[in-house]
Amino acid sequence: MNHRRPGRVALMISTLVLLIGSMASATQTAALATPLAIPQESPPPGYPLPHTDRNIPEPVTFDGCYLSRPNPADGYFKNRFSTCQITQLHYKRYACPEQACPLVGEAVVFVVVTRNMEPGQRRVVIGHRMQFSSLRGLPDTTRFGATMTCAAKYTTGTADCDVPEAKISKSIAEWKAQPVENTVFTMRGQDVPDPKESPEIQAEKRTWYKLGRTLFVEGENGVVENAPVLSAEARCDDADYVRGSKCVFQRPALFFVDLQEPAAADYGRLVADAIRRNIKEAYPGSAVGHYIPGWLGDILALRTHPLTRTNHQPAQEANKTVSERYCAARWGPDWRTGPDGTVLKCAAYPFNSTRDGAGRYPGHSAGGAFAVKPVAESVFLAMEQTVNDFISRHHILDGDQYWIWILD
Repeated sequence: MNHRRPGRVALMISTLVLLIGSMASATQTAALATPLAIPQESPPPGYPLPHTDRNIPEPVTFDGCYLSRPNPADGYFKNRFSTCQITQLHYKRYACPEQACPLVGEAVVFVVVTRNMEPGQRRVVIGHRMQFSSLRGLPDTTRFGATMTCAAKYTTGTADCDVPEAKISKSIAEWKAQPVENTVFTMRGQDVPDPKESPEIQAEKRTWYKLGRTLFVEGENGVVENAPVLSAEARCDDADYVRGSKCVFQRPALFFVDLQEPAAADYGRLVADAIRRNIKEAYPGSAVGHYIPGWLGDILALRTHPLTRTNHQPAQEANKTVSERYCAARWGPDWRTGPDGTVLKCAAYPFNSTRDGAGRYPGHSAGGAFAVKPVAESVFLAMEQTVNDFISRHHILDGDQYWIWILD
């Protein structure tokens, strides 16, 4: 299978070189921790991941984390269950409380924090890895640590965490011997349901939490620099029509359409033609709108937005009805049968399971558009199964969003 980068991605990838000033002599340099790999800049969507990572959410690892630029605190969003951040802590110790006093000790530490939701539960595992890139004048007993918090985002309702605050504190020697520590939080309770939501959504008990993290160094006369306070929001629910963890980080997931997969390639090409090319090339194209939503590759042009899932069956049926009407208008009343007697289905993009489907803009020339094409029933069902499996695996609820990326 071809795993090369999409064209625009290659132009966006760059190697991040971290230049750390020389603060130690050759003798002190020899005392550094295990050599550190230079962190990579956070890759844009479409970066050539292992095949198992595509459309299948995998946990993020310390070595699989990327540095976010320009703001490291933004972190790397791998999928709806896994995020991470890389920060560089710079610690200076002075001979007295005033910073005008002589500098007697210094440390540069790479800190990676990973957050992985546990499958089937309302629990998050927060991992920290501290590695000392440079040390000068600090005893091995100097203690570095992290304070983590877990709390309800809103003050109403019964939402809380089993552990409101947890702290890790270890000496330099202890971090060198064991650079990784994991902490587990369980999110409990629920927010007060929003009366504006449908009864179906209210029954899912969607509840929000805030996860915080600060770094510290124990000791007198010290100053911690370049250690931003980190925060992340998570949403938990009781929905029974999706899989994965019962909690997610609420950002749009990314659905890869692989044109090298033969089972659904014909449907995939419809999607690619619709979102990559001039809209006039995808029927009905500009007759119903000015752009096709969902393509992350067009986000800089501000001509797109994520697809939004609908679990509402009448809305899905409305999308299907309008799609089939356009298939009949373009390919005639016998469009359901191919030249060799093959049973055909009306493929549509945006998919019928979205709020952006054909039922939204029939007969309108403004806003989003859609594209249709008769394809073999087996191809239609293969893509439909792939999409349904994706939104289920990624715990995408009614009203949640996701982007599209094409793999050639």
